[in-house]
Amino acid sequence: MGNLFHHQQIAQMNKRELMVYNYVSSHLEEASRMNIRELAAACQVSTTTVLRFCSKLECDGYTEFKYQLQQILKKKWEAVAYDSSSIPAIQYLQNLVGDQEIQEKLEQAAQWCAQARQILFVGEGASGTIGAYGARLFSSTGVLAFAITDPYYPPPGKDMEDTVVFVLSISGENAHMLSLINSFKKRRVKLISITNTDQCTVARISMLNFAYYMPLIYAWPEVSEASLTTQIPVVCLLELVAGKLTEINGLNRC
Repeated sequence: MGNLFHHQQIAQMNKRELMVYNYVSSHLEEASRMNIRELAAACQVSTTTVLRFCSKLECDGYTEFKYQLQQILKKKWEAVAYDSSSIPAIQYLQNLVGDQEIQEKLEQAAQWCAQARQILFVGEGASGTIGAYGARLFSSTGVLAFAITDPYYPPPGKDMEDTVVFVLSISGENAHMLSLINSFKKRRVKLISITNTDQCTVARISMLNFAYYMPLIYAWPEVSEASLTTQIPVVCLLELVAGKLTEINGLNRC
């Protein structure tokens, strides 16, 4: 969003600071008119948390944060583009190439996939749809890949050490999906997750996690299931792993 939020800064925020980020990113104009106590109350956090949030954004206090926010709002085209999540998603993609940590994770994920007997993509709703795309994409590289979009899917009765499971989830907190994931973990799979934050349960129990930190956007604020949160980073990450997997398989065939 403009020059205020960057992926590396957001990645360093704790759970309460992310609450401030999610509120501000969804209520730009309202937040720009609030004093620090009003913003803290709206986010249900302390003023100290708001100040730490400003510090993570490299703002010298709340006054500078509000100034930066108002500068963004002056550029109407940026505000409109941001409403569709295109700007933070584009920023994420631009930062992806130069992020050495993510590149190493992508290499690790591709190596696991190359050694696996099968790859499963687990997700529900929009994440399930992208999981189906991931299974189709990875199958095109020559590996055996399937998508599981039913959180009540019965787990197998034996170990699956040679299986890689990709878990796709925005919140990473769906109770039914967590139950399914735990059943897979007991069968000794290699668990890779792609979530909106590394603070969620799914991210914490994964062997490898990719967090993309996009603003949470819903079709109706009162219906959290109707998510419009961009999935561009998820598709990009899957395609990058698939690309590296293709390179590995190509080398293996030579």
